[in-house]
Amino acid sequence: MNLDLFNNLVNSVKENNIVQSFIKELSNYLEKQNNKLLNEEYNRKDNGILKQENCLYQVVEMDVDGVYLQNTENNSVSKEMDISKEILNKIGNDSVLRFKDGSYIYEEELTKQFYDSLIDVKKYKNIQDNFVKKSNILEIDPDTRYKIELSKDNYYLLSYENNGKSTIEVPKELIPFWAKNGDNLYYKNGKFNRYFR
Repeated sequence: MNLDLFNNLVNSVKENNIVQSFIKELSNYLEKQNNKLLNEEYNRKDNGILKQENCLYQVVEMDVDGVYLQNTENNSVSKEMDISKEILNKIGNDSVLRFKDGSYIYEEELTKQFYDSLIDVKKYKNIQDNFVKKSNILEIDPDTRYKIELSKDNYYLLSYENNGKSTIEVPKELIPFWAKNGDNLYYKNGKFNRYFR
């Protein structure tokens, strides 16, 4: 009987070793997969900013050890420390950069267009007041989403409600600079903003 007890004990230890071995192998596999995913994500990120190829970024703030950039596609802001000194010497707040082929390029023409689009507060307020008087914007539900259908030299045509059958003309100065045809907007506190999902 002592021999049976010993055999049962040995078999129990073998089974326990198999389970422990399986758990150890599974843990190792899961850890390798997790590290692989983390490495892939790290390779896509650099200094905390997810860089998108051929995407435009606008300088929000210059800092001692980097630059805060706003992605013009989704308005996310991140600090970037990997910009060449040559570009850092050319840029300032509101400058436009493009991420292309693994580095940033200063977009002088786009930066100039952005600066040219800026108007003083008094002129902006006059345009805004005239728009409110001439349009029915204050009668439209404030939760309405507008879609940019067309952009002309002086205005944008926005569609809304009833599957886009209603339209409104909006002076270009009241539309965010980075908005483009097909973008969705909302109107709040007297101005249009881009709608991000």
